Formats: sequence, structure tokens, C-alpha cells
Amino acid sequence: MHPTSTDDPSPRQARDEQLAGLLRLAAAGDARAFELFYSGTVRCAMALVRRIVGDAHAEDVLSDSYFQAWRSAGQFDPARGSAVTWLLMLARSRALDRLRQETLRHGGLAGAPAFEADAQAAQDAGPEQLLEGVQARSRLHAALAQLSPAERWVLGLAYYRDLTQTEIAHATGLPLGTVKSLATRAQQKLREALQNPNAPAAAAQHG
Repeated sequence: MHPTSTDDPSPRQARDEQLAGLLRLAAAGDARAFELFYSGTVRCAMALVRRIVGDAHAEDVLSDSYFQAWRSAGQFDPARGSAVTWLLMLARSRALDRLRQETLRHGGLAGAPAFEADAQAAQDAGPEQLLEGVQARSRLHAALAQLSPAERWVLGLAYYRDLTQTEIAHATGLPLGTVKSLATRAQQKLREALQNPNAPAAAAQHG
């Protein structure tokens, strides 16, 4: 006998349907749904962005990509591909835009991902200064990883999109009080993590 067919979706299909559902809710103004969408996709989006622009601009481009995704959620069409594919197309477009901007900013030279505002200072720095810079960036990435998705989202909109807390509330649909709480908690967690890099990460998970 031939094995009976089943309509049970594969794990990947189920995940695609779940993410598509979250985008539909986000398009209707559900900020919590978008937070869950962010949490479920941020790892693969960051991996793509880093491959294109490098670490120097990755957080900036990532924040810009999710801001566009939130504003454009209503344009997502599941018939044209999965929610992840749609997001990665947005992220890739944003990353390439940033790559072109950096190339133009530096006189059309190649290698834009390596450009940083302090590139000349890095060339002039000695081994100890370079090591300190690498360690500082590593601590910052570790500290950011301890934030919740909502905290990273709000912090990214504030620092990379230069939005006020009121503007973030309007853009995301979150209550202003929630935005203020998330921003305050995120800044406190970052400050504690950077001041005490050896402190257990579990302490950052409260609230």
C-alpha cells in the first residue's frame, strides 16, 4: 500500500505560516505581534546584514530594516514568498543602500564594509589600543544580546533612526509609557553589562 498523504505542515511550513500571521497582525497595528516577528527572524536577518556591511554598520542597517518592515507589513504577500524571504529582501536592499552610501562617502573606494569613522585612528593605533577597541566592541555586542527584542527595537529606533520616544510610540503603536520603560530598562541593562562584563547574563532577563 502507498503511504497515506497527510496535510500536516512541515516544521518549516508551520513556521512560515506563523510568521506570515504575525505580519498580518502587525499590518493591523499589533506591535506585540511585530515584536514576536522580530524575535523569530532577527538572527538570520543580522547574519545577512553582517555579510554585506560588516559589524561596523550592522546594527544600524538592521534597525532600519525592521523599521521598514513594520511600516510596510501590509505589503507582504505570502503568494510571492515566505515572510522570512520578504524580510531578507528588505534587509538586503537596506544593506546594499548603506554599502553604496559608504562607498560614495569614501571617494568611491572599494571595501566599504571596513570603513569606520575612526579608520585613520585605527591605522595609527598600536596593538594595545587595537585590542582595547576589539574588546570594547565585543562587550557591546554581548550587552546588546542580553536585551529583549522589544528593548533592542526601541533602542535601535532611538539611536539609529534618531527618533524621540514620542515618535517611537507613534511609529510602533506602543504606548508612550511602554516606550519609556523599555528605553530606560535597555539603557540600564547596557550600562550594567558594560560596567560589569563578567556579571551573569541572567540578571538582565528580569522585567
